[in-house]
Amino acid sequence: MKNKKVQMLVFGALFSAIAFVLYLFEIPFFAHLKFDLSDIPALLGSILFTPVFGVVVELVKNLLQLLVRGLGSTMGFGNIMNFLVGVAYIVPFALVWRKKPNTKGFILAAVCGIVSILVVGVIGNALIVPPYFRYFMHFVPTDEQLKQAILSATALNAIKGGLLTVVAYPLIKLSHIFKKAMKNG
Repeated sequence: MKNKKVQMLVFGALFSAIAFVLYLFEIPFFAHLKFDLSDIPALLGSILFTPVFGVVVELVKNLLQLLVRGLGSTMGFGNIMNFLVGVAYIVPFALVWRKKPNTKGFILAAVCGIVSILVVGVIGNALIVPPYFRYFMHFVPTDEQLKQAILSATALNAIKGGLLTVVAYPLIKLSHIFKKAMKNG
């Protein structure tokens, strides 16, 4: 594909579709938390194209999931947090990697991504969980319940950041092959 816009549109649709399918295969983590690998296509897109490309993949994936499964009992809370946490990892990772595409850059990108996912996760949960419980679950959580919710989500985000980092390394190695194919194709 010679036209860059068409190429990005095609890959955007492809990566969003793959991310959506991966999102359907959720693994229960705690009673109310689920883990999935749906951020991987967005990460690859951020590496191949731009961080904005990855953000769009994250957005489309979550909108598709809402369309197919509906708001459900969480009223979109899981999708909001999935979007925020996914973007929190891929954007800093891609920005650092693009400036320093070597082993030290990878380590720095991974650390930035993991720290970002943890900070955004804690802040997001601290700001979103109380109104979510109050308005959609119809109870006000105690400080202890809120703390437990934030701690369990933080543990999940740490694991997610670690797994994304492990998967990112071979993706970066493969990204050179993708880039060559895109230039020649």
